[in-house]
Amino acid sequence: MKMFFWFFLIILYPGIVITELFSAEIPAGNETTSFLVDTKCSKCHTIKRVFIHARTEEEWRGIIEVMMNKVPEWISPSDAKQILNEITMNWRGRVQEIVAERKEYDDNRLLFLDRCTVCHPVNRILKKSRNPEDWKEIVARMRSEASEYITEEDATRIATFLSKRAEVLTEDTGSSLFVEKCLVCHPPGEKLLLEKHNRVEWERIVKDRQQYARKATPQVIIGHEEAKLIVELLVKTQGEKME
Repeated sequence: MKMFFWFFLIILYPGIVITELFSAEIPAGNETTSFLVDTKCSKCHTIKRVFIHARTEEEWRGIIEVMMNKVPEWISPSDAKQILNEITMNWRGRVQEIVAERKEYDDNRLLFLDRCTVCHPVNRILKKSRNPEDWKEIVARMRSEASEYITEEDATRIATFLSKRAEVLTEDTGSSLFVEKCLVCHPPGEKLLLEKHNRVEWERIVKDRQQYARKATPQVIIGHEEAKLIVELLVKTQGEKME
């Protein structure tokens, strides 16, 4: 029936129908857009980190120029120009995509991971020794740069989490061992920080890592007393009852 319909139209209006058939556009849904910014910038940064910060065109120009000078063989002047154009033309839409993916968490630890590790590896954050006022100021500054992704409530909860954890780390002798012995093999650390176990489970995990380190990473061998201190820290910071 459809073939007969088109045959009938061609007989009556040959010029119009043939022109329409050959000028028809491919539906937009079948097209794929490839951005140079994704290819070039994702080698060193997550794309979320690239787009999440609100910057002026001049600020973007300066940042791209710095990146180009660092690795001129990777980003040419023409690449830099295209990347700047792609960012300025698509920034709003890309930010909206990122915000749409944002999840809500009741657990402050998970909220911290979702919001902060977009731009920073978790081991870099946890290595810092800060007091509560420092963390409050730092998180507020991060929010000012990514206000669409980190809400005011998020910032308060994240600062609270980091302050409480900092207090435990400052008081606990196992904190430096945790950074030196554990985070060195688990960068950027998100997966490790996600885990929660009771004392028996942490003892088993740390013992397993002890045995692995003896064979694979002798430079970070964990001694018996060190293992006990690390277990105590993990029970306090990532025990089953820890929030």
